[in-house]
Amino acid sequence: MGRTVPTFRMVIESFGWEWNDFKRALRNIDQDAFDELINHARKHAAAGSNSSNPNSFEPIVMSILVEHEKTLRMLREYVEREHP
Repeated sequence: MGRTVPTFRMVIESFGWEWNDFKRALRNIDQDAFDELINHARKHAAAGSNSSNPNSFEPIVMSILVEHEKTLRMLREYVEREHP
């Protein structure tokens, strides 16, 4: 018997397709940024699949925010190191 509940990775891919019209309306540079956001969500698919939240949008957004926080932390450390 087949799987009845989609994997979280499948949910992320579906999310990307559902927002495809929005993405196509963006400028090219913003389309690249959109793709990067989806890639951030893919990095945390395992955590998203362990989320008990029935709304799949929230774990996707949290995955993106985690990656943004990591980038901000890295940039802060760089600035503090280079410009004490």
